[in-house]
Amino acid sequence: MTGYYSIVWYFAGMTVILAVAASPLLRLAGSPPSAAAARASCIDGLRGFLALAVFFHHGAVYHNWLLHRVWAVPPSRFYTQLGQSGVAFFFMITGYLFWARLLRAGGRRNFFSLYIGRLFRIGPLYLLSIVIMLGVVFHHTGLVMRVPRGVLLGQIGRWLALGFFGNGPDVNAYPLTGTIIAAVAWSLQYEWWFYISLMATSFLARLKSAHLGAVVLAFLALCFLPIDPITRLAIGSFLCGMATASLEQNGLLPSWPGWLDSLAILLLLTIDFREFATAFLTVPVLLMGLCFYLVVSGGALFGLLTSRGAIRLGDISYGTYLLQGLVLRGVFDIPGIETFALQSPLAYWCVLLAGAVVLIMVATITHVAIERPGIALGKRLIKG
Repeated sequence: MTGYYSIVWYFAGMTVILAVAASPLLRLAGSPPSAAAARASCIDGLRGFLALAVFFHHGAVYHNWLLHRVWAVPPSRFYTQLGQSGVAFFFMITGYLFWARLLRAGGRRNFFSLYIGRLFRIGPLYLLSIVIMLGVVFHHTGLVMRVPRGVLLGQIGRWLALGFFGNGPDVNAYPLTGTIIAAVAWSLQYEWWFYISLMATSFLARLKSAHLGAVVLAFLALCFLPIDPITRLAIGSFLCGMATASLEQNGLLPSWPGWLDSLAILLLLTIDFREFATAFLTVPVLLMGLCFYLVVSGGALFGLLTSRGAIRLGDISYGTYLLQGLVLRGVFDIPGIETFALQSPLAYWCVLLAGAVVLIMVATITHVAIERPGIALGKRLIKG
């Protein structure tokens, strides 16, 4: 899973996935025109690429997991950055969207409606994934309590808390329980913290043009705070998204041709991936922040982010992100698949690509059957 060939295989795989996403197989994933019209299509398309970037990152992690039962960042700089940068961009999207809403509302927001909306957006599919994860745990532990009942209930409760506590503990003494869902729940904890923080920072949105300076000062202060790298990445990414919203509110988005934005994005990403082995540093976050600023400005990567396949992948990106561990586990648990995949890098990539196609199919079904009804129910409760 290292070397330039693996990078070539990644882009070849993404080409196949885009073709599948643009085909009639994923036509259910498309949002109704009324819903799609009000959204920034570049950001929607970006989401799909980010979720798949995290999937291929975990695909590289899984290779080492199958060989040595060690869950750690892959040896490849490219695949390490794919996952870390992918999540960072997700945080930027969250920061941008919710800060922009606050700015448009003059800092006055119905937080009850916001939190109800988030509960019904995040909760239904998350709970399904955790129930399946717990089913896997109890299948392997034989429905026998290996820890005291109170401890077991506490373990399950932390996992059922909609990601508010991040990745939960091992359940019923099943080692590395979180790997069943590829340990993706950690990012939801930071999302919840950000939503809650808006109640404290909303007054800054009332400062008109001064809100941009406040966000920039917060980012500078972050550079000197003694916090862990993951928290630094999350907060820095949220602030980059917020800064982009503030710049947009102040009319400070560039009016360059779209192709120039796209070229600059590719150049910045190349510098980031070549020069830095991890995204958990200030400079990579700034480089990604500049990329995101250019995407919001209309940098569609020469039309790639606004293509039909990219928009569909964006619509199902939450399911793609949340369910990837379950799909990886299911694919490699098929008798003979693990042995075949570990024969050669090409064999592993073929299995991983097949898993990616299965994942977007599953994500499409759950998007239609679970996510959309959950969102609609949340909206009804808010209006009622």
